[in-house]
Amino acid sequence: MNDITGIILAGGKSSRMGKDKALLKIRNKTLTEILYETLSFFCSEIIISTNNPKVKISGALSVRDEISNIGPAGGIISSLNKSTNEKNFIISVDTPFVSYELLQYLKDNSEPELDITILSEKGILQPLIGIYKKNVAKTFLNESEKGNYKVRNIIKLLNSKIIDISNLNFYNNCLLKNINKSADYISALKRANAKKE
Repeated sequence: MNDITGIILAGGKSSRMGKDKALLKIRNKTLTEILYETLSFFCSEIIISTNNPKVKISGALSVRDEISNIGPAGGIISSLNKSTNEKNFIISVDTPFVSYELLQYLKDNSEPELDITILSEKGILQPLIGIYKKNVAKTFLNESEKGNYKVRNIIKLLNSKIIDISNLNFYNNCLLKNINKSADYISALKRANAKKE
């Protein structure tokens, strides 16, 4: 088993969806469970960043935000502080189509001296899918205390690598698809059912 922790960011307010995205189901599995299974292939431990006691999986550690109301930065800080590994996969719960191939590619292309390795798709940054070193929690905390808790802004201060995945042989348009609204969820269900058939 690799010395890497998997962190599922599932603490969002899901305001556009109207209910907790982490508990939405595709093929009888919650989005959290889907990502847990994907990460389990790579990770020696898995942390779920959530403030909802209903979002839990046996074998995973549920971690509440140490700092409230600062968005994903709060989950990143709390989860990295609880992680027992230097390297950490971070994935937002609303991207359930992240594949084994993508995580393997991300892992293979991260470098020891880097603070973070994150993805972009067709030039659009995807900062909540990547490998983060445990010690970047300090930078996130320091910046959040200054009122700078936007992940996109904080990563500019770190030694980072951005990988655009648009031309990789396993790339498809759904790989990083976010499920933010009801229409996205309905589309995801249709896609899953079509694949099943």
